[in-house]
Amino acid sequence: MIVKSYNKKLIISGDIYEFYNYLEDVYYNHTVKVDPVGRSVEADNKQKIKNREKVLSRARRDLRRLINANVGRYGDCTAKFFTFTFAKNVQDLQVANNEWKKFIKRLNYRYKINSKYVVVVEFQKRGAIHYHAVFFNLPYIPVDDLAKVWRNGFVWVNKIDDVDNVGAYICKYITKDSMDDRLQGKKCYFSSRGLYKPVELRDEKKIGEILARLSPINIVYNVVFENEYNTIHYIQYNTKKLHSE
Repeated sequence: MIVKSYNKKLIISGDIYEFYNYLEDVYYNHTVKVDPVGRSVEADNKQKIKNREKVLSRARRDLRRLINANVGRYGDCTAKFFTFTFAKNVQDLQVANNEWKKFIKRLNYRYKINSKYVVVVEFQKRGAIHYHAVFFNLPYIPVDDLAKVWRNGFVWVNKIDDVDNVGAYICKYITKDSMDDRLQGKKCYFSSRGLYKPVELRDEKKIGEILARLSPINIVYNVVFENEYNTIHYIQYNTKKLHSE
């Protein structure tokens, strides 16, 4: 097996471009040896919490990128953000998710669409489940009409017209509360099929060509940080300004 490496990476999620410049080469396409004993040792509570926080951090990152990769990709439809609640104190995730699936079938049938969406699961203090959902291709539907299709409780619409990074705005709903035991081994968000995916590039020449077309005024975040393996220069661009000018 040929071991490959890179020291630059660019991830494109709609208007958001994330550039990683690594001090040390990052190697991939190789087999990592796993200590056969390591997995049999039960992590203590602190380690479990630390591992779960890492999982949540990755979930926020992946959710942010997935949302931004789909915002503005469906013609004249703008992204719409809703909160769906249950009038009853529904605490069983399987029951709630089944209700969501039935709602989507009713929605698609009534409005003759194949809805594209991302949903974040959140638990209220009383234990009840509710959903924060971004729809990417939903036509205008009065919120009262949407609640009638939902049939389970209240629906709130959240204004995001002026949000320039919808993914970052939505992923704040993945919090430490997402460590609820009911989500162990499950994703704290889910999505419809067929969504656009973020594009990841590792070819230095292609990355250079793309970065050359970006303007310094579109840099929204610029930082150098270290992890346990490397030193990384991270730059985030947001090209939405250019699109709106």
